[in-house]
Formats: sequence, C-alpha cells, structure tokens
Amino acid sequence: MANKKNPFAGTRKFWMVYLLILPAFAFTFVFYYIPIMGLATAFKDYNIMKGFWASPWAGSFGFANIVKLVNNKALIASVANTVYLSVLNLLIGTPAPIILALLVNELRVGKFKKTVQTVSYMPFFLSWITVVGLVVVFFGTYGPVNDVINIFNPDRTRVLYLSEQKYFLPILLGSNIWKTIGYNSIIYISAISSIDPQLYEAATVDGAGKWKQMLHITFPGLSMTIIVLFVLNIGGLLASNFELVYGLVNPYINFEVIDTVIYKQGLLGRNYSMGTALGFTRGVIALALVLGVNYISRKIYKISIL
Repeated sequence: MANKKNPFAGTRKFWMVYLLILPAFAFTFVFYYIPIMGLATAFKDYNIMKGFWASPWAGSFGFANIVKLVNNKALIASVANTVYLSVLNLLIGTPAPIILALLVNELRVGKFKKTVQTVSYMPFFLSWITVVGLVVVFFGTYGPVNDVINIFNPDRTRVLYLSEQKYFLPILLGSNIWKTIGYNSIIYISAISSIDPQLYEAATVDGAGKWKQMLHITFPGLSMTIIVLFVLNIGGLLASNFELVYGLVNPYINFEVIDTVIYKQGLLGRNYSMGTALGFTRGVIALALVLGVNYISRKIYKISIL
C-alpha cells in the first residue's frame, strides 16, 4: 500500500542504481531531446549571423521551405534513388541474414560453427570509411577482383568498376550486405535457439525432413521476429547509408540520395533551413510509414511494436 501511495518510495533504497543511469539520461537529454528545438529552423529563413531566435519565419505560414522541396529537381531525383536503394536493401538485405542464420543453425561442429559466426559478424565492427577504402582497393583497376578475373581471361582489359555507373548500385548493395549480414543474423539465430527442440524431435519421428521442419517449425518460430524487424526497418525507406554513398561517389558516377543532398545544400551550401526542412519532412514520412505498416501488421498478423 505504501508503494501505491508513494511511487518514489524505492528511490532512496536504489539511489546508486539511479546514479549510474544519470549520465546516460543526461547524454540522451542533451544530444537527442534539446536538438529537437532546432527543427523550427525548417520553418524559418535562417540567417547564421542573426541566430536562431532573431531569424524571421518563412513565408506561406512558415511552410515556404517545405513547398520549395517539391520544385527542387535535384531533390526529386535523390528521393527516387533513395527509395530504389532502400527497397533493394529491404528485398535483399532482409532474407540474407535469415538464410545465414538457418545455415549456421544446421552446423553441428561446435568450433566450426563459432568460427563461422565470428567471421561473418566481424565486418560489422569496421567503420564505413574503412569499408569504402576496402571497396576502392578491391574494385580498383589493379585490385584483387580484376586480378582474379584476369587469371581466367588474361587478354581481358582491366576495368575500374567504380567509374562505371552500371556497377555502382550492385557494389553499394553488396558492401552493405557484407558488413551487416553477420551481425543481423545474430537476432535470428537467437530466435531459432528459443524454439522448443521437442518440436523437431516430434517432426523427425513423423518422418519430416529438414526442409519440412524449416517450413513448418523454424519459419513460424521466426515469423514474429521477421515482422517486428521489417516494421522497424520500413522507417528507413527514405534513409540511406550516407557514409558509404558519399564515400564511393566520384566524378564518373551520378547518384544522389537524400542524405547527400542535405549535406551539400544544407551544410556546404549553407542553406540550413532547406536542409532542416528536408530532414523534418523525411522524418514525418518515416513515422507515417512505420505507423501504417505496424497497423497492417496488427490487423493481419496480430503483431505490433507499439
């Protein structure tokens, strides 16, 4: 009864725990919540010399910057590229870690299984600029990719892959999957390990092979995890890997995404209001997508993240 009357009754008892949480709380508040006020820049004609408060509000009741986004041809092209890249990442990047998790789960030699897992998720801990450097080296004119191909075809002319538009998107997708597939598979491996082993034993007794066990036991056991992660990932439909794209784009390649436009027009071009308006609009659309897909998931599969 005392706890119901005083919800802070346990605070004094566990004060050391709250003290440990305080730095994380302060960091989150300072770097994630206070900057939210900066979103007002999207509705102002921001002047760096006048400052945030003295800058006048934009026209059209503050929505002038957002209206300008529709007439920005470079932005429209970047939105199409971003959506196209994100959809491909979802279509290829979603099943890839699931397949890897299923393959790893079938390994029976303990040391070999651990080695495969370790090797597969080690690239995740590399920085994106390191990945960019590796891609530049591997796909260079005298890189390992050209060397291996020329072993089987010595008369072939070496190709600088990063100067060819047709190779740019496959390299982006492949680099992203290579870096994230192992780490993302850990979630699915954990989900598989939580499935009751007796289900597999009963299926084996009934004569079900590995394929039927996967279809009728493993996939249903993974369904909730797959749907939850898909709903979360759909929010990134208008997001792109800025470090990878910006690091690999060169004078031979014409491929702009929303993040690179924000960087070039908002920061390099000092058009802070337009950059903020673009980021704000993208965030609103991402929120709407997550809420919409989550609603569909709740209605059809009875699974919701909210």
